[in-house]
Amino acid sequence: MTLFAFPEAARIGRRIPRDTLFRAGGGGNAVRALYEREVDRIDWAFKLFERSVNLPPSGGVTEIQVFHIALRGDTLDDRVLQHLDRAMPRATWFELIRMTPDGAQIQAAAGYKRPSDVDRTQVVTLAHWRGRWLPADTPRDKIPSAITLEGLYAGLLRSLWPHPARQGESLREQAERLSAAAAQAKAVARLATQVRREKDFSRQVERNRELRSAQAALNELTDER
Repeated sequence: MTLFAFPEAARIGRRIPRDTLFRAGGGGNAVRALYEREVDRIDWAFKLFERSVNLPPSGGVTEIQVFHIALRGDTLDDRVLQHLDRAMPRATWFELIRMTPDGAQIQAAAGYKRPSDVDRTQVVTLAHWRGRWLPADTPRDKIPSAITLEGLYAGLLRSLWPHPARQGESLREQAERLSAAAAQAKAVARLATQVRREKDFSRQVERNRELRSAQAALNELTDER
């Protein structure tokens, strides 16, 4: 995992009021409480689009918006990221910032986003993936090489994804497969916990069978082929 040096030509540096986000994303009391507890401030840091990165739109990607989210604690609930992605229809890239006794740390996060097949005014966002927490002074790499904005978006996302694309797999297909894998991994973890806690032998045997089946399904989603 790396942090990227976004071009100065793309810098925005504008704070985003929470009320604006709540109205745009339809936030209710539960989301508002998460913001209040976990988020200190949100800044629109960069806007990667044709004029700022010299790459043409393609594949429905017309711009990539980069946001800095300063945290009040150690982490951020995925529901906040989901709400932000509802509020902002363009492709997004988040950098979460937290303070530790050793100084500031940054974690990149993003979920694949695309227009809805049913209603093009709506967006679909898949599972959010995160990088490792890194010291804020970690040297940054150049943004991924690309010839289109969709290619740049793919390079950013794939820097977070734990499994590579399969032969001939599109960005959307890979995103959907890995999103399914994330859900399946949660099912495997849940079944493993049930197996450990089960005291009845016959039910434990059945739970183990379910666990093996769930693990096989996860392997099918994550093997490289």
